[in-house]
Amino acid sequence: MMVMSDPTLPLISAATFVGVGWLIFHAGRLYDDAIRHTLTVFALVIGLLVLIGVTAKLRSMMGVSRMPHRIEARSLVERADPARPVRKTGGGTAQ
Repeated sequence: MMVMSDPTLPLISAATFVGVGWLIFHAGRLYDDAIRHTLTVFALVIGLLVLIGVTAKLRSMMGVSRMPHRIEARSLVERADPARPVRKTGGGTAQ
């Protein structure tokens, strides 16, 4: 798996954006319909990725994770301690 440094991703995105813009600008009127459909698909995919990212960020900010389920599953397996009766004395303190 290739790991990119921080400035690499914005540079690749900018180069792609400029390249696609250049292709669209130099395409003739014959390709207008195909360009519109292609850009619509790209916009939908980018919107979906943004929605996934925002949802993940909100889940992390609210602390939603799988940990409560793991704790609950473990507590069902472990044996529960028997309850000890508490005797009350006349002074109001429990022993």
